[in-house]
Amino acid sequence: MIRPLALALPALAIALGLAAAPAAAEPRRVAIANFGPHPTLEEAVQGLKDALADAGFAEGEGVVYEYSHGNFDPSLTPQILNRLEAWGPDVLVTVTTPMTQASREIIQDKDLPIVFAVVTLPVEAGLVPSWERGSERYVGSSNLQSMDAVIGFARDLLGEVTSFGMLYNTGDINDVNLVRYAEEAAGRHGLAFRSEGVESAADIQTRATALAGVDFIYVPASSLLQPGLPAVAVAADRMNIPVINASHPGVRDHTVLASMAISWDRVGYNAGRLVAEILGGKRPSELANHRPAIEEHSALVSGRRLAQRGMTLPAALAGCDCVVD
Repeated sequence: MIRPLALALPALAIALGLAAAPAAAEPRRVAIANFGPHPTLEEAVQGLKDALADAGFAEGEGVVYEYSHGNFDPSLTPQILNRLEAWGPDVLVTVTTPMTQASREIIQDKDLPIVFAVVTLPVEAGLVPSWERGSERYVGSSNLQSMDAVIGFARDLLGEVTSFGMLYNTGDINDVNLVRYAEEAAGRHGLAFRSEGVESAADIQTRATALAGVDFIYVPASSLLQPGLPAVAVAADRMNIPVINASHPGVRDHTVLASMAISWDRVGYNAGRLVAEILGGKRPSELANHRPAIEEHSALVSGRRLAQRGMTLPAALAGCDCVVD
């Protein structure tokens, strides 16, 4: 007697005009292709997830992620991108210039929106037509650092500065273009500037040695050079040259003296906001790329390294709350 009544209930609901409860919406899919597992890049990835959560896309409910990295090995990039595309994402996030550049040829679905993060010079890299507008496929968040801020900080920290040197990855178009930015900034400040190209991690220490005689060495936010920062430090220590890095982790662990860095989690957060816009129906070409503002930079100084150099924090940086012991 129970079964006929159970079968009658759906018909009764229809007769009364009652709609069945809607099925829960499937979470949106966001694939993340990272070039390698460096702390700064992981900060950017976390910032991206934070932005999506703030936009109402809670992980596991509003959005699910598929994450993969290539351990800084370019030969693994095609495999990673092909696997992530096969997963069927709504948006692909590419972290670093090498990963983003590779996606141009490897990703077959030309309608798949791609949001980049930690791409220093996206216009020069040919990814987008301008800072104000994305392309049909790409839009994203840059980690372009102000070289004027780096030079000003170096003078505050080191006093009289007349020259600096910079290492760069010859195979990274952003690094190559950043040399021009650094050279222009050096000219504005009346400094001599030298640069040394690096082709592989094995070259880093030797090429850093070629910068002997400069007042400080600047290490950019390069996916090749940041993992090789200890090799730069070894060479610089032998020459008694301070190193100013583009990110903070190398200062927190006292590998180098100081850093003037953008906020990596903010770079990721800005990329995450763009992902949220796209999940909401926008196309990359309808959105503007993000370039870090001056207030998104901060300084950090290793107290241990200061002591090793026989230095105290200069008056110009008094009250900066930027020393880590």
